[in-house]
Formats: sequence, C-alpha cells, structure tokens
Amino acid sequence: MGYLEYYLARELIKLGQEVYIFTFNLSKRDLRIIHKEGFKVIYIPYFIILNGYHLPSLSGINFIINFIKLEKPEIIHCEPLYSPLSLIFLACKRVFHFKIVGSILTQLNLPWSKIKKILFSISKIIIEIYAEKISETIFVKSRELEKIILNIYNVPINKLRIIPLGADSEIFKFDPKSREILRNKLGMSKNDVVIVYSGKINPSKDLDVLIIALAPIIIQNNKVKLLIVGKGNLSYVEYLEKLALNLMISNNIIFHPWVHRTKLPGYYSASDIAVWPGLSSGSIVEAASVGLPIIIAKYPVEIFAIEYDNGFIFEPGNVNELREYLQNLIYDEKLRKEMGQRSRLLVEQKLNWKAITIQYLKAYNLALKKL
Repeated sequence: MGYLEYYLARELIKLGQEVYIFTFNLSKRDLRIIHKEGFKVIYIPYFIILNGYHLPSLSGINFIINFIKLEKPEIIHCEPLYSPLSLIFLACKRVFHFKIVGSILTQLNLPWSKIKKILFSISKIIIEIYAEKISETIFVKSRELEKIILNIYNVPINKLRIIPLGADSEIFKFDPKSREILRNKLGMSKNDVVIVYSGKINPSKDLDVLIIALAPIIIQNNKVKLLIVGKGNLSYVEYLEKLALNLMISNNIIFHPWVHRTKLPGYYSASDIAVWPGLSSGSIVEAASVGLPIIIAKYPVEIFAIEYDNGFIFEPGNVNELREYLQNLIYDEKLRKEMGQRSRLLVEQKLNWKAITIQYLKAYNLALKKL
C-alpha cells in the first residue's frame, strides 16, 4: 500500500465513499483486516513473491470472490493494472459485473534484467488483450507518460486519463521551528545552503552524479551541504561514501537513515534545494509542497512536478548541466525563494490529494455513467 492508495482512500472517505484496500502483509498465510482512518485494509494470503509481485494463495482468491459476492462493489481500482491481484479482479468482472479502472504509473523505458523483460512482455499482453478491453479507464500521471504508453501498448487514447500524483499539503509545509531544530541536530549552521535528496538509495537514483556535480562547488564553498535521507543498497551506499571521501567532500555530506513520511517535512524545511538526480518518486511533490525549488533528471514521467517553472530539468547523467543548475540556486537566494513559492503554489492549486481525489471520483462516476 503506497502513497497513492493511502491518500486516495483517505480522501474518498472524506467525500462519503466506502473504501476497501486489498494488499499483502509480511506473513504469507494470514488474512488480516484492519481499520485505518475510516477505510478497511485487507491483507491477502499469498504463496510466492515473483520480482516484487505477490501471487495470491487459493484461500486468498476464495476470500476475494466471497467478498465481491457479499459487498457488491461498484468500482474496483487496480494499481497497477497488470499485477496478479488485478488479474483476479479482472477475471471476476465477467461474472459479477462491477466496473474496473486501473493505473499504469511507473517509468517504463529502463534497462532491465531478463526476468524484468519477460515480466514486462507478459504485462504488455495483459494490457493489450485483456485489461484494455475490460477496464473502463486507465490512469497515467502525466502527458509524457501517456505518450510512452501509447507507443508501447496498443491502448486507444480515449481509454487514458491523466491524473498526477500529489502531496498532503497540510502535513508537508514549511516549518521554521523544525528547520532550526534539525539544523542544530545535524550540525548545520543557519547560513549553510542545504541540498536534500530523500528516497531509496540504489544505482537507479544516480546519487553519484549528484555528488560528482557538487564536489567542486563544495571545495570552493564549505557552506554547501548535501543531506541524503533514505535507505537501500548497502554496497551502493558504501560506494557513495568512498566517492565522497576520494573527492574530499565527505564532511559536507550527511547520510541520514530512512524516516517516516510524517517526519520528512522537517527535513525538507531544514533544506534549501531538493534534487533527484536519477529516477524520482512522489517525494518530489512533497518537497515542492514544503516550498523547495526542485531539480530533477529529464525522465518525462515526472515533469508535471515543475509545471509552474519551480525548478530545473537536466539530461540524466549530465554532470555539468546539473552543476550549473545547482550553482544558479546556491548563489541566488532570490531565485531559490521565488521558485520555492511557485512550488508551494503548484501543490496548493493542483497537486494536493483533495483536488486529485475529486478528479478520480469524477472518473469513477463517469465509468458508472453517473455523470
């Protein structure tokens, strides 16, 4: 259960809907149902995990069928549309006649292992032959991702609907007190310019590109600091630490352990610039919500996060271009503030979960022909 599932469920409850989330737990065999902020989370038993996808057990499938018989859902939103769990709901639609909508939100044009290539080929078959014919709507998060999906899958454009990811604008907002407390805790002065990255730490995130781009800047200006918040591949973390040591900037880089999402606003508040040098995530919108200017790599599916001219995009792996944008923001406080204000405005006006959930609810009603 990720950010989309949690926030969408929470906001749908506020709008008077009844919501259930089907997901998986650490335990294979146990079926669990918990109540969370007005909606129910149902953890389905599974028998194996294949490349991150859970395959439900027979008892899990049986529970799903009985649930549909009893609760008679109007809409089932499959995220992602091609997962094994989604396939079960897609198969049940023919019998129980509910409506299906689905999401394809991930970056697709990456170098993959053989297993991932095989799974992608299977997902392509599922989308083109099965899911596309059964689902009423397929959600994507940006115009750029829509173009990618139209190129890869044989999906009619009228099936696609663009709804971006969002941020909780009430939790993710600037807090001057947290800025002061965390800067003191992390050994930063009020005059330091802090660049932050948050998320998984693995090679696809290109944090080495960021460290290399920052090295000459930090050597010339000791007030520039890099804060990396997250966890991930231990060997990659060791590589980054050694890289920083070799570049003689390790004293200016802080590797901070993963923190719960409710703690992240404080770390963004303590920072001045947010950078995602490789593949990014919904975190970019949360940093924008706190009022940070954003620098991201030019992966087209994330461009919606700087729609208000609230940041810069650079070509993936281009150290010089990234360094130029970093210097622009580090040495121009006025530009940082202006871009940061536009970041916050973007979230307040478009990329907050309330506004996004209303878009989803309209799409659900359209699928049900209620509009």
